[in-house]
Amino acid sequence: MRITIIGPGIMPIPPRGWGAVESLIWDYKLFLEKIPGIAVTIVNTPQPHEIIRLTNDSVPDVVHIQYDNLWPLWDAFHCKNVLHTNHYGYLDQLEMRSGDGYIAMFNDFIHNCKAYIVALSPSIRNMYIKYGCPPERVGLIPNGANHEIFHYREEALYKDRGIYLAKIDYRKRQAVYQSIDFIDFVGNLADGGFNPQRSNYKGEWSKAELYQHLSDYSNLVLLSDGEAHSLVCCEALVCGLGLVISEFAAANLDTTLPWIDVIPTEKLNDIDYISNVIRENQKKCVMYRPQIRAYGLAHFTWKVVVDKYLQTIEKYFHLSL
Repeated sequence: MRITIIGPGIMPIPPRGWGAVESLIWDYKLFLEKIPGIAVTIVNTPQPHEIIRLTNDSVPDVVHIQYDNLWPLWDAFHCKNVLHTNHYGYLDQLEMRSGDGYIAMFNDFIHNCKAYIVALSPSIRNMYIKYGCPPERVGLIPNGANHEIFHYREEALYKDRGIYLAKIDYRKRQAVYQSIDFIDFVGNLADGGFNPQRSNYKGEWSKAELYQHLSDYSNLVLLSDGEAHSLVCCEALVCGLGLVISEFAAANLDTTLPWIDVIPTEKLNDIDYISNVIRENQKKCVMYRPQIRAYGLAHFTWKVVVDKYLQTIEKYFHLSL
């Protein structure tokens, strides 16, 4: 089976540093090609005519568009077995984000594209259906973490510290919480309201640093106001970290588990409340670390993702190995 995955064409695949979508596309290739009989081609250029040419030259059995703006190309491919994934962080909040133009693009997609959809969360799947997409055309596959490349510590090196690991921008909201001095902030800086001179800003990690040091911490904090399915939550779980997250970052997670604490939206600006939750979560994570990792491995490794992916291809296109 030949699968061609189309990336955004914005940065290299695999990425040299940050780039969640690019990392996911690369991991799709790595783990799909572990299965005999599957070959994956990545097309990653911003030029539409080159995307069409390279995709058709690869003679795919399945095409997977992994960038929302490229959906109009679907009809130019010789292969009509097309999947589409949208990674937009506010996709399940379209009515609340009417000013950014996504509703118009979303409607265009729903009514003009015949590609099958791979939604990243139940709430995103529901949004497609709400806007008129037939339910049988919308599948659900969460993101996965490449546990093979992450170091796992049986005990956290920093039992009383959390990590806020994400691009530092307005959507991720790090500037709101920088006064909490037992959180380390790691990420490329893209928010002028965040103070890079504070001691708890650790800069931007390389991939090697990410793989080696994420498991040093007791828990991950992610209080963003929009997420599709956060890759870093999957990575934190397989590294044994508990989660303190916003409601918007809780997709696909069992929030009844003792090591996952969800901050209610109305409490997102209550620094004292959040600080206490983070501290209590850290205490729990010391006890639950092996169980946290086991949960991550059971639900968010690439074997789980690839199994669902191939089931989806068989269901939609009647293709199997």
